[in-house]
Amino acid sequence: MFYEHDGGKLFYEAFGSDSSLTLVFLHGVAMDHKTFDSQTAELQHHYKVITVDLPAHGESTPLDRSLPYSKTCAHIIAGLLDHLKIDKAIFIGQSLGSFIVSHAAALHPEKVLATIHIGGGGLYPKSSALLKGVNPSIAPFITLLPNKYTFKTFADHKALKPHTKGYMIKTAATTGKSVIIQLTKAMITDMTEGTSAPIQQPTLILYGDHEAAYVKRMNIKFHETLNNSRLVVIKEAHHIANQDNPEAFNKEVISFIKDITKDPVSL
Repeated sequence: MFYEHDGGKLFYEAFGSDSSLTLVFLHGVAMDHKTFDSQTAELQHHYKVITVDLPAHGESTPLDRSLPYSKTCAHIIAGLLDHLKIDKAIFIGQSLGSFIVSHAAALHPEKVLATIHIGGGGLYPKSSALLKGVNPSIAPFITLLPNKYTFKTFADHKALKPHTKGYMIKTAATTGKSVIIQLTKAMITDMTEGTSAPIQQPTLILYGDHEAAYVKRMNIKFHETLNNSRLVVIKEAHHIANQDNPEAFNKEVISFIKDITKDPVSL
């Protein structure tokens, strides 16, 4: 299905009962809604599950590149919920999706019941402006690398299991270097601009035990910044922890939702 917004069309899928609590899943750079297939398969029996192809990914159209990507996506997802007549949802974001979730919590707090972050990081407090110094080198570095090497390296640094790596190689090749460059820069801008306040909603922060050291540090700092958060390390998983170890990931999500809503879903 498609949701038409001011900047184009957003592909989305919806599963589960309309009367159930809604979960909205937002993927990372050079991915699509299929990264959450294992979550959809299980969680749709307990909740209403919405997955999307973020702009410039999968079947969704790109955004005007002059717009701030993550903030614009946050507005689009809020509009999608209005379109579907959903008052509130739990926002779940992986990497880039985590940043969009943070912006949604800041810009549309009335829509966000809770937030879940997979291999993401906090946007409050903002990072040093010196981080922007790497932006000029991103495009030449990625552009000069052979495509096959680029997409394999991209997968190797984000996934642990062969099926996750295969998915990452395929979706990265489909998405293309141009979008990877654009959104890598956009994420750095997100970090250096930050948000005006920490997330107020209940928050679950997860990362894989094979995650890059700097991402682990970001998530620990993220957790320490918040007053109402839970930090969980997913075993046998890398950056795409929800795909590398879906059983452990789904269990943690259900447990968190059960605790914050007193939902009697059994594990």
